[in-house]
Amino acid sequence: MGAKMSIVTVAREIRTADELSTLIHDIKEGVANNILRQIRPDPSPFATDLDVASIQDHGPWPDYLEMRFCISGSPIRFKLSVETYHGVGGTWAPE
Repeated sequence: MGAKMSIVTVAREIRTADELSTLIHDIKEGVANNILRQIRPDPSPFATDLDVASIQDHGPWPDYLEMRFCISGSPIRFKLSVETYHGVGGTWAPE
């Protein structure tokens, strides 16, 4: 479990659709393996109101994704923030 945990607990820049696809897959795997827990309802007014499991790995995606997760058993929170409509990218990083 250690290797899988390190995959989803490392900050990443998202520059391409392939990077976003990989990250969404990794996040969903982290949630399924109880490494991550999605924070819902998300307190941000810009949050994407979807369960991460319902998001397709390869799209189509909402124009903007903003979701928060916490590492199970830890106060550390990660935020996924990516603008998909214009393809300007985004981040997966601790808050």
